[in-house]
Amino acid sequence: MKMNWILVANQAEAQIYSSCQLPGNLLLVDVLANKEGTAHPRDLISDAPGRAFDSTGSGRHAMEPNTGVKVEQRRRFVKEMVERLQTAHSKGGFDKLVLLAAPAVLGVLRKSLTADLTKSVIKEIPKDVIGQDVDKIQSQLKRAFALS
Repeated sequence: MKMNWILVANQAEAQIYSSCQLPGNLLLVDVLANKEGTAHPRDLISDAPGRAFDSTGSGRHAMEPNTGVKVEQRRRFVKEMVERLQTAHSKGGFDKLVLLAAPAVLGVLRKSLTADLTKSVIKEIPKDVIGQDVDKIQSQLKRAFALS
């Protein structure tokens, strides 16, 4: 029997569900958590932002923190998700994959998937539904598959 996996993710958490048919009943397979996913960028760097003088006059102001920290942290978490998916796929854990993820995470996921995993993706849904119950997730899947 062919197995479908549904990855539901944002930058703080990923849930993996399985289902024999889509859309259908979902069974939770795994949960991955990223503690830094909800942190503010200033909490992810070890030093306070520096101060700089204005180019004219004698005023000083704080410099903006590097937002690249948040992007890098998201990339690392997506890499962890992809490794989990690749391991399961290579062991025959699933045949088809649905990605239901926050838009920013979905974009990084697309770039990070192996060729093998990319072939298994049958649907991408750019929506953040982490924190919602399984009924809401199933509702999103039903809506997405009804439109195709």
